Amino acid sequence: MKKRFTLIDLAIILVVVISILGISAKFETAKVAAPVGESSDEIYISFYIEATPDFTIDALSIGDSVTESVQGSNFGEIAELKPGPSVYWSSDEEGNLVSSSREGYSSLYITMKTKGIISGSGISIDKSVYYVGETVTLYAGNCIFKDGRISDASIVE
Repeated sequence: MKKRFTLIDLAIILVVVISILGISAKFETAKVAAPVGESSDEIYISFYIEATPDFTIDALSIGDSVTESVQGSNFGEIAELKPGPSVYWSSDEEGNLVSSSREGYSSLYITMKTKGIISGSGISIDKSVYYVGETVTLYAGNCIFKDGRISDASIVE
């Protein structure tokens, strides 16, 4: 019995090929070229998270390595830790957002020292581009800090 190639077969093959291409593009490292004539500088990147359990802050040390979760970029090592009161947002009876503190939680600024390029098109680290204000998840030491933001970037002087 002879098998016929139908339009349904073609549609299935196209869906599979497009899916494979889409998934591979999603997880591919960004191909960012460094500006001509520039090499990586020592830079400081600051990360802010509004509320994290106190035990995660206690588990961190200066010098712990830091990695970004999606692209796997090396954010260097921790240069400074600044805990503060946690910021927890909730609605009051009138529907207005009100900030308050949450027991057992603190906010945290992590300053990391790494190699990268700061330019008008963002902060290039390990061929991935990041921006001040961008929400990222970091692995620092033995901890994960989910949904914090890059708050500053500067060249080490």
